[in-house]
Amino acid sequence: MAIPDIVCFWLLLIFGIPSIMCYIFNLYYFLMDRTLRKGLHNHVIILIHFFGLLYMATDFIWFMHYYRNHSALVSSPIFCLIWAWVDYTLPPSITILMAWASVERHILIFHQNLTATSVKCFIFHYFPLILFGIYPSIFYFIMFFVMPCEISYDYSLNICGLFHCSYSQSTLAMWDSIVDLITPGFVIVIFSLLLIGRVWYSKYRMGQQFQWRNYSKMLRQLLSLSVLYSIFFFPFIVLYTAYTAGLSRDVGVEFFLVTLFFSYFVTLFIPFVSMAALPELRSKMRKIIPSTRRQRNAIAPTITAGARLANQ
Repeated sequence: MAIPDIVCFWLLLIFGIPSIMCYIFNLYYFLMDRTLRKGLHNHVIILIHFFGLLYMATDFIWFMHYYRNHSALVSSPIFCLIWAWVDYTLPPSITILMAWASVERHILIFHQNLTATSVKCFIFHYFPLILFGIYPSIFYFIMFFVMPCEISYDYSLNICGLFHCSYSQSTLAMWDSIVDLITPGFVIVIFSLLLIGRVWYSKYRMGQQFQWRNYSKMLRQLLSLSVLYSIFFFPFIVLYTAYTAGLSRDVGVEFFLVTLFFSYFVTLFIPFVSMAALPELRSKMRKIIPSTRRQRNAIAPTITAGARLANQ
């Protein structure tokens, strides 16, 4: 059974506001804290947060308007093209970067020599971040702004009906399905499981010689996000893979639409999961929360005392 649009709207609203605040909080400390900013394992997470916040400030709000009003925020062709481009660019950017994070953790833990020099660090660390960060925006710009797509704009449909453009060119559609969606989804799950196995085996074989404490943060950070993807994104990818392989799109279409909607919750929950996995962010949040409580506790007696004086 499909989820009613009004339910989708309220779910996005309830989780969206704290998610945006958490994105801003995490990004601020990732960039301002020198230790967090310098850690190579945090660079891909910073990029994921940047794309996530950009998504929340654009596509997320436009979807909320659509679910609430059943129309595009702006009824114009240029807005529809931008909406389609942003919607197709940002979620795959985050997913591809997450897939790279799953691979890079193997390098940072078991092949540190690949980042030992500035040249190697650029090749195996910075260049993949640049490539995977800009590739989706270029690919989908070509799909929506360069390749011909002769369809009429329907402002009452999701992204004005421009999702049909992703299927108009069979070669691009197949590339998009395999490279941008299916492969990253499976890479996240497979390489995360492999990392668990490698870490467990190394700890068992080397004992105290394996510096577990040096890598525990990286492992927790990756596994937390991988579990998030496995819950909210992997069911969508499995069905999408089946459709790409030839399964009739009439099979399980309503369940597919439900998995598609909940796949967007990956972006919603990323900042919460990142904060929970990093003790540095948790400690900074705990410093903020007690201060607000102390302020409330200080205000309450003042109000009570004022009321008593007024009644005398």
